[in-house]
Amino acid sequence: MKFEEKLKKYTSEEIWQEYCGFLDLSVDEYMHIQNRLLLEQIEIFGKSGLGKQIFGDDIPTSVEEFRKNVPFTTYEDYADTLLMKRISMLPAEPVVWLQTTWEGGGFPAKIAPYSAGMLETCRKNAITAIIMSSSTGRARFRVKQNGRLLYSLAPMPYITGLFPEIIDSEFTFKWLPALKDTKKMSFAQKSKKGFELGIKGGIDYMFGMSSILHGMSLIFDSSLNKGGSKLTSIWGTSPRQLIRLLIAKYRCKRDNRPIMPKDIFSISGFVCAGTDSTLYKDELEHAWGVRPLEIFGGTEPSLMGVETWSRNGLVFFPDVCFYEFIPENEMRRAMQHPGYVPHSYLMNELVANQCYELVITVFKGGSLVRYRVGDVYRCLRLKNRQDNLDLPQFEYIDRVPNIIDIAGFTRITKKEIETVIKLSCLPIGSWFALKEYDADNRSYLHIYLESTAKDGNHMIPHIIKEHMNVYFRYYDGDYKDLKKILSVDPLKVTVLKYGTMKRYKTKYGVDIPQINPSLEEVIEIMRLNYKPDVKAVKKNVNK
Repeated sequence: MKFEEKLKKYTSEEIWQEYCGFLDLSVDEYMHIQNRLLLEQIEIFGKSGLGKQIFGDDIPTSVEEFRKNVPFTTYEDYADTLLMKRISMLPAEPVVWLQTTWEGGGFPAKIAPYSAGMLETCRKNAITAIIMSSSTGRARFRVKQNGRLLYSLAPMPYITGLFPEIIDSEFTFKWLPALKDTKKMSFAQKSKKGFELGIKGGIDYMFGMSSILHGMSLIFDSSLNKGGSKLTSIWGTSPRQLIRLLIAKYRCKRDNRPIMPKDIFSISGFVCAGTDSTLYKDELEHAWGVRPLEIFGGTEPSLMGVETWSRNGLVFFPDVCFYEFIPENEMRRAMQHPGYVPHSYLMNELVANQCYELVITVFKGGSLVRYRVGDVYRCLRLKNRQDNLDLPQFEYIDRVPNIIDIAGFTRITKKEIETVIKLSCLPIGSWFALKEYDADNRSYLHIYLESTAKDGNHMIPHIIKEHMNVYFRYYDGDYKDLKKILSVDPLKVTVLKYGTMKRYKTKYGVDIPQINPSLEEVIEIMRLNYKPDVKAVKKNVNK
């Protein structure tokens, strides 16, 4: 039975129990589901070629044995099988293959198979997100059929492109733009067209990447408050939207303030995704009048987490993956000492306000076990008294420290920067790079560098930046989308005085980390560079 049929036949309480009932679990009940599904997955996985490759001759018979004997894995452990789509090695027949960026640009994209069981779980949890987006409390929600849904997420073969297909099979939305019209559109074209249709006909639901939706808010501001945009054309605009627009212009002129999206739209449900969602949610709520509901997932784990009606932290679905958590100090120790095996904890063993690297074992015939995704989360709280929730809640922090994620579009590593510098043939010697944020909370890559020569202090930053941008776009296909889709310049360059980083090493006995050094380390570099603009550094890095 489709979800839209259940809405007619069942009560709100019954629907809530089916799709959102996991929020009523105690942490012990949650772990019971986790352990049961893990044992089922071990049995399925152990019989496959991948299982023999990872488990060896000894298939674990308990959760404890699994965690003790099975090593942590990374994509390199599966690449030969998955990139070649060797179906005979997999634990379950794949229905669809999805892909994501493989950090560094020089590698092919990661691809991951989805079994029928994984797709069904993803479909159910996507419906949960729709329910939760309009909820105001437990079993209090209103899902509007035939609502106009502005959808602004990456298309297939990325996981976000899967959502329209699995949602459309369960519930009727009027997609903006229509799904049949988007097949030949680029991501940027689709987002722009959807927004234009929303302006003219109205928007009931929004489902998109936070950075893209924030960009739409800025476009809205310039189009309606500064004039000169086609978006303000009345041709094709519905009478209802035209009336709303005229009323909004009158009221805002009277109150001497700019028109905002919330003045002409009445949003029933607002779902956002993306690695920088935390930074944008306050601004999106201010612009659209509705607090976005954050979801999180990825190609490897699928749709993994959703916020509750209070919209103050993610809860992980119990039926997607078996979750393990490596504490931040253990993660950093393992990075410094490659042979060290970090200790992991389970959902019922966490500490509030601590950061953890996520490790997953995918259920329902998935192909990844004890897989280090590369994402870091903070456990906000172990219980939520406000929502009567007995489960931990999380916020996404960032990728692991040796990867720079920019707006969820590209992931930059030390190797990629080294390759770009080599390709550019620029006289660049010592360097380090980190993720920073501009005044609009948009992330960018900031490279601090020195010339190879003592007399190289005359190097001009904006020329170096343009030169490096060319090679970043050439080497990393996702990098060029940042400028095209988000209209942001993803790179900033600062030229340090010759010998600054050598002075740092002389003072502290170690080189500054080349990827994402700490705020204190960057401030010290700037002091040694005789440019102690500490206030600016703190402002851009601390976000």
